[in-house]
Amino acid sequence: TGIWSIFKIISDYSSYLSMGVTEGAGYEIPFSLGQDNRAKAERVKDLAFSVIFLSSLVASLILLVSTIILRHRYPVEVVAGLFILSIYIILDRLCGYYMMLLRARNNFSALSKSIIFDAVINLVLVLLLVRNYKIYGLYLAIIVVSVLNIIFVHVLVRYKVSLNLNFRGLPELVKVGFPITVIGFLDGILISVDRIMIAKMIGVVFVGYYSISIMAKNYIAKLSSFGTVLYPYILKDFGKRQNMEDIKKYAIIPPKVNAYILPLLLGLIFFIAPVFIKLVLPKFIPGILAIQILLIDMFFRSCSPQAAHFLVAIKEYRKIVITMVICIAISIVGNYILIKRGFGIYGVAWTTSISSLVYFLLLQIFALRYVMKLNAIAMFFLEIASPLIYSLTIIFLLEFYVKVPGVYA
Repeated sequence: TGIWSIFKIISDYSSYLSMGVTEGAGYEIPFSLGQDNRAKAERVKDLAFSVIFLSSLVASLILLVSTIILRHRYPVEVVAGLFILSIYIILDRLCGYYMMLLRARNNFSALSKSIIFDAVINLVLVLLLVRNYKIYGLYLAIIVVSVLNIIFVHVLVRYKVSLNLNFRGLPELVKVGFPITVIGFLDGILISVDRIMIAKMIGVVFVGYYSISIMAKNYIAKLSSFGTVLYPYILKDFGKRQNMEDIKKYAIIPPKVNAYILPLLLGLIFFIAPVFIKLVLPKFIPGILAIQILLIDMFFRSCSPQAAHFLVAIKEYRKIVITMVICIAISIVGNYILIKRGFGIYGVAWTTSISSLVYFLLLQIFALRYVMKLNAIAMFFLEIASPLIYSLTIIFLLEFYVKVPGVYA
């Protein structure tokens, strides 16, 4: 799996050859449907398919030729993996294309079924093949799962897709999609800089302790994510009249919903995580306090996506980029200072939480300034913060009066 993890990085970076076309199509299709311009939506769909397929084919051929030339320099399992990767790049891009199409057309029923299908098939094939055939079983499972996923989605939705070699609309698609790709790239740096700095400055062992909190973050992100569902609706609604008043609700209501629901869930995690880790994962006890600190990060991160989607809808990419650059700088500088002063992963957790607070505040201010006055924005922040402050007060009082011996030892 270590070999494939490295190969997966190659695959991920090869996606940049499409120059943001996938992201551009994810914007233009629902936007065009909102304008009731189905002809343009169809053209974008076919153009995106053509660019994604051809760019992945180019990446695959480059990798295949390189593997043939350099095959004598690497062990046989690495060479075999590179051959498999050259096939997987095409299949993975096509899977990603179909997922984008399902989201863009608001077909979340099919999207949910495809995700469940992928999880089940993945588990079954990994258990059957990897156990018996090790790394080669993994290679086979990856290809079979990808092929079955494409067939399953195609049979499920029966979308007609055509190879269109007329690239007249490509510059427009890249113009929309490339900035979104840059934002995604910066977001990847922002959410991984904590682990990178822990690994470099403290050690891989502490990345392991910290990883238990990353699992909790991913769990909370899935439970509280309105983004995947609401993003195409924002674009479709904005496409109708291109009036910001039509989409301001998306930047206001979801953060409020999360602000009232999350504190209860995060409070439960605060008290249950130490007990669970001590009983089930005792080797990760040093990571307990990091989880508890990162609950603040989880709260503000979960309240942030819709402001970003609002800004993407009105094509104010620059404001998102500025926000991310500022937060990356806060993370790097803060992590460096606190690690050097001996606070370890707990200092990193505090820096990450502060960075997420700044991320939330800046994005919301940038978005809401288009539809609300400053005093209304201040009241919005007060409403968002009140449930968190109340919960933190309750947690502090319970921690002060109710002692659980040996939890952090």
